[in-house]
Amino acid sequence: MGCLFFKNAVDNLQPPKKQFFEFQMKDIDGVDTSLSKFKGKKAYICVNVACSCGLTSSNYSELVELYKKYSSQGLEILGFPCNQFMNQESKPEPEIKEYVIQKYGVSFPLFQKIEVNGPNTHELYQYLRLNSNNLRVNESQARQVPWNFGKFLLDGQGNVVAFFQPTQKPNEMMPQIEKLLSQ
Repeated sequence: MGCLFFKNAVDNLQPPKKQFFEFQMKDIDGVDTSLSKFKGKKAYICVNVACSCGLTSSNYSELVELYKKYSSQGLEILGFPCNQFMNQESKPEPEIKEYVIQKYGVSFPLFQKIEVNGPNTHELYQYLRLNSNNLRVNESQARQVPWNFGKFLLDGQGNVVAFFQPTQKPNEMMPQIEKLLSQ
């Protein structure tokens, strides 16, 4: 099944009262994890991931390549499964973890499923979306994460510096990543 555009009702996002490193998340194993644990990197990619999306194979392969190439230079990738797009992520977290590690060799941190659109949008995604409004071409893009594998690129302070659509390959991020890592 390919990824289809899934339009939710317009969100009424409220600006979170936190900064990126103040968010408390549950990792894929259910352990409370503060994003401050990852502080000190030069660049971050936050990506909503899936196991059953038509974009899965190429996105995971390229994200793993980027992680291997740049993690020692200060890149961190944080993966957030999401089940809002045509029920593409219906697997429980232990199965998601096993699948992506075995099939794609994922070694970057994965977290529990969160909502990225709609009235229950997780506060981290509210932060990401509201802090990337100036990067979007139009209002409808600012309102929605169109489907799995939307990629937010953040600088070392946790500020969103770029948003990459799901159809944009992770390798297209390399110039921006390299620029952040050289600073």
